[in-house]
This record gives sequence, structure tokens and C-alpha cells, in this order.
Amino acid sequence: MPTDKMNIEIDKVFVQKIFSLADLIPPDEVTSIDLNKALAKIESKFNTLLASQNNTDVSITNKAESNLPDKGKKVLVVDDMGIIAYQLDVIFKKMGFNVVISQEIYDAIDKFRADKFDFAVIDLFIPTEKEGFILLDELKKMSVINQQETKIIVMTASTKVENREKCIKKGASFYIEKAPGWQKKIMESCLAAK
Repeated sequence: MPTDKMNIEIDKVFVQKIFSLADLIPPDEVTSIDLNKALAKIESKFNTLLASQNNTDVSITNKAESNLPDKGKKVLVVDDMGIIAYQLDVIFKKMGFNVVISQEIYDAIDKFRADKFDFAVIDLFIPTEKEGFILLDELKKMSVINQQETKIIVMTASTKVENREKCIKKGASFYIEKAPGWQKKIMESCLAAK
């Protein structure tokens, strides 16, 4: 008999990311009700963000148009969570950026190698911080070798102080925690970096 339920295993990092995006603390035992609440909150935040981009945050778009001397700056967005990549894709395009999306480390390295980017926005946990640091090292190394001045923005749900220090030492231009308002901080960082 068909059922609407399915049993799946979800790793702890994925659960933490979902609940972090929803600004919630994950329970010890996660149920489908908990996941649905988190997803509803993420959807609500996303809809609010899109609405603000269409209405009240026109100032960010106008600021982008006036601060960026030439349209068509290019940004590489690297995040293994589709909803984050989609959010940033929408926001950057509204600001006039050309956006390239990648959801895994080796694809991101290939895309970075094949093109020139003004900015790279990368998730530190892709899917773990080990890969995130490898990606940061590779992008920075290629940027220097190719004499590009790519600004690398690391975003993360982690609150570890040592991660911030390590990313900045490795060449990240900005380190932004995924706390309320993190999307706006990324946009402001791009506008501040000329």
C-alpha cells in the first residue's frame, strides 16, 4: 500500500544548516514536524527577503548601480544548499551582477579557473569546513597566479572565532556569519569593495 512517508537518514551538519537558516536550535530528536516548521520559517524569510528586494530595498540596488562603475561585475556563488544559492542568485542579479552558481568544491574550482570573477561568495561548510578551507586556499591561489583581484567572501553558520581568524589569514576579504541580516551584509561587502 503506498504511503506519503519515507524513511531517510540526514546527517547532523545538514540538520544544523536547516535549523540555522530558520534561526532555530535543532532539537535532539528531529521529527518531520520539526523539519516542516524550519522549512516554513525559511520560506517565510525568503519571501520577506524577495518582497523587500522588490520594494523597500531598492536603495541597495540603487547604491549598487551608483557604486559599481561598470555593470556586469561577475560573482561566483558556492553553496551546497540550493535555497541559499538561489537567494544569492536573485539578490546579485537584482544588483546587476552576472552570477555563476556552484554547489560543490571541484565544480567551483573548475568554474573559477575558466573565468574571471570580481567576487567569490563561498560557504565554509561545503559540506564540511575542511573542504571549505581547501576551496578558499585554491581560489586564493588561482586569483594570485592569474593576477585577479577577486574578493573572497566566506559565509558560514559557524560561530567559531578561530574559523574567522583562519579564513582572514588565508586571504578571505570578508567573513560573514549566517545570522539575521547576513544577505544584506554580503551585499554591503560587495559594494564596499571596489
